[in-house]
Amino acid sequence: MPSRKLFLILFFLPAFLFFTTEARPEAPTGELFTGEAPVEVNADKIIYDRTTDTYHATGNVEISQPGIVLRAESAIMDMAAGVATASGGINVVDEGGSTLTGESLQFNLKNKTAILANGRLFYRDDNIHLTADTFEKTGPESYKAAKLSYTTCDCPPDESPAWSFAASSAKVVVGDFLTGWNARFYIKGVPVMYSPYISIPIKRERQTGFLQPKPGYSRLRGFVLDNSFFWAISGNTDATFYLDVETQRGLGKGIEYRYIRTRQSYGQILFYQYQENDINRVRDFRDDLSNLSRPVDADNNRWRLKYHHQEELPYGVKLRADIDLVSDDEYFIDFGRGSNERSLESIESNVSASKSWSVFSLVGQFRLFNNLLDLEDATTLQRLPEITFTNTEKKIFGSPFYIASESSFVNFWRKEGVKGQRIDAHPRVSLPMSPGGWFDFTPSIGGRATYWLVDNHPDGTSFERFIYDATADLTTTFVRIYAVDMPRVKALRHTFRPGLRYTYIPDVGQSDLPEFDALDRIAAQNSMTYSINSTITGKLVEGAGTRYFDYLYLDLRQSYNIHEAQRELLSPTDERKPFSDITGEVIARPSEWIWGTAKGSFDVYDNRFNTYDLSVSAADTRGDTMNVTHRYVREGANYLEAALRARLSKGLDLTYLKRYSFDENRSLETAYGVEYLHQCWSSTLTYTERLEERIVYLTFDLLGLGRVAGIQGRIEAR
Repeated sequence: MPSRKLFLILFFLPAFLFFTTEARPEAPTGELFTGEAPVEVNADKIIYDRTTDTYHATGNVEISQPGIVLRAESAIMDMAAGVATASGGINVVDEGGSTLTGESLQFNLKNKTAILANGRLFYRDDNIHLTADTFEKTGPESYKAAKLSYTTCDCPPDESPAWSFAASSAKVVVGDFLTGWNARFYIKGVPVMYSPYISIPIKRERQTGFLQPKPGYSRLRGFVLDNSFFWAISGNTDATFYLDVETQRGLGKGIEYRYIRTRQSYGQILFYQYQENDINRVRDFRDDLSNLSRPVDADNNRWRLKYHHQEELPYGVKLRADIDLVSDDEYFIDFGRGSNERSLESIESNVSASKSWSVFSLVGQFRLFNNLLDLEDATTLQRLPEITFTNTEKKIFGSPFYIASESSFVNFWRKEGVKGQRIDAHPRVSLPMSPGGWFDFTPSIGGRATYWLVDNHPDGTSFERFIYDATADLTTTFVRIYAVDMPRVKALRHTFRPGLRYTYIPDVGQSDLPEFDALDRIAAQNSMTYSINSTITGKLVEGAGTRYFDYLYLDLRQSYNIHEAQRELLSPTDERKPFSDITGEVIARPSEWIWGTAKGSFDVYDNRFNTYDLSVSAADTRGDTMNVTHRYVREGANYLEAALRARLSKGLDLTYLKRYSFDENRSLETAYGVEYLHQCWSSTLTYTERLEERIVYLTFDLLGLGRVAGIQGRIEAR
């Protein structure tokens, strides 16, 4: 049949629902076609009736504009009345993949209203399916519907989705919410819950609403229901409110507020308060665990205040605040988020101001420490304030010499013991050289002057120390490239950088000086230190692109103390031990899916490690992951942490977490989990065993409902 074209610039301007010519507009307009481009109409047959000023299009009707196409069996356009009707197999597709289908679509061009009969709407970005007997456009961005159904589950039209909400009547506001009355919740077409009213977010921005609750159970807590509510206050501020119910233990309440004033001024504040029913009952669950090494100081009122803020002032001055205060030393073993917080032994609150220039930097800060293992914190040193001035290497006028320095002032304060002020200045002059370009040689000499003014010291109130140090660094770099013939790797580059450092610090008596930290005791040195640094890098060719991948990184170093090698023996059993521990770090990545790290120190005289930290990780394209970490400190910590995720099938994962102490010969934490991910819903079941309790959590997440859209994204800066 012949095909005709008709250009109607103003046609369909106000038409139906919030499809636009963009896949993801910043602000929905509520219109099907826009007035920014001509609308083209194609049909097997188009007839114009002059007497009624009406167009009749029949047979394979296609109405299009760049980015959107409407198809129907027929269409009637009454230009005088401003009414248009498309009938039979309505199908609209925009360039983002969203669709509209129905039996008929009628709209009034004058009052910008429309009605879609037996309609089905699909929004691809959020995978939202809406069906209704009728959709009626009531305003520029508002609609109402009769017998509406909502789901994010994909399924054929003749099958029931995995879950859905239905309402006898509903209202939709573009970029806001869908609200419905006489609502039912269905699972595979079976009604399981009724509510007289529902409100469902259908916009993509951050939005106010309840977050997914987290139910659970343990003997310590009873039945648990962790609730949270998200409030999108504005484009650059939001807040989360917490209400945690534990039937056998107590009630937790909290608020977390986040804000961005400008790109240089932002922060967040958290306050959480938990009211225990009986703190002694809580301690009974860890009675045989020595209260997990924490002092017994908590009462029924437990709380935490955490505040972070960053601000950049004029002239490059930067302010930063990190405040962390808790009600008691037992707080983190009860309410810590994750294993790292539960094992904290101290926390720090810090307020600082800093200013940087090209080679200078000035930092002033107040540092307040809370030793969670000390009930009174009477001897815990506070740095109120601490000021450091640093000068990185700068050439001295036109000479080949460079100067650098680091100076500091600290006011040490504590309730009991020695306290006072210390001033320390440490300038250094160096002469970098590169003879013939074969190696780098840098000798340097530094002087250190330190002054103390203290209280409660048995030997006086003022002290001073003058000391110097000399160093010489010798390094060179070897690079060799090997051509290889592998599917992806075309070359390997081996970089080898050996180094040698000589350090001399004279022996200066310091036993009568105040001792606040390591800077107050500078040991004599007359030592040589060797270092080896090696890297193997691969050149990977992927299509037309090239990238580089580090397969191996190695760093080793050890010192030889000449003083120790020459000193006189003090007894027949005394031994000289001039060699220091060998310290090293290795990062190995044989592939992009397997990697391991090792870092530690080895005692060459006892032939054993003093410390080490080993970690092995692996992953694959299916989603299986593994991470095993072993941390060891001689006469200290010795524990293993393992995390595994096994993907049994598409959408079904098993998870496992283990923390085990070799020192105590017992498990610190074991967690088992099952996660099921469907196209439109997911469920997680976890069982956790800790020293003081066993707890079960079961959560469900419905796509589009289980969390507020965008809550984990950034809020906007203004």
